[in-house]
Amino acid sequence: MRDPKESLQILYTPAAKLLAAMKRATLLLLLLVLVAAFHAYAQAPQPKPNLSGKWIFSPAKSALKVPAPSTMTLEIAQNDPEISFSRTQVYDAQNYEWKLDIVADGQKEVVQDAPGYTTRSRVYWEGNAIVVDQKITAPDGTKVDDVVTYTLINDGTLQALEKQTTVGAKGATTNKWVYDRKAQ
Repeated sequence: MRDPKESLQILYTPAAKLLAAMKRATLLLLLLVLVAAFHAYAQAPQPKPNLSGKWIFSPAKSALKVPAPSTMTLEIAQNDPEISFSRTQVYDAQNYEWKLDIVADGQKEVVQDAPGYTTRSRVYWEGNAIVVDQKITAPDGTKVDDVVTYTLINDGTLQALEKQTTVGAKGATTNKWVYDRKAQ
């Protein structure tokens, strides 16, 4: 005859194993739900920063491989998905103006004819940065790709990282233009 304690162990052991297995399954299911929720949150589109304002070029904070203008202002008006840029650069006593009104969808292309060149521009978001992608063609056929990525930096400045490549030439030039927001 069996010992009564042994009979209880036999009855208790399968129930305990089942209970432990159910606890593990519940914990695993909870972990999977948490991982899925975190993944969904990470994939949710983050709000785009609003770059609107008047920005003043800061030569001291910039790193250029081209001569710096004596002054430069950049005004951005952002009303998603539309965005407008208006820049004035001053070299000696000569002003250079640039304006672009466009939809930041990467699809719409704006063609601008200026004396000495034609520019085809597209603008799109890349994460929290807005990218101005321009294809510039001179009358002699020379082509330049100019890609400027505008990013708000934590200290409140606007950084414009410009990569300019002359098609058919070797190498590229990268300039870092930094702007401070003009106080209202």
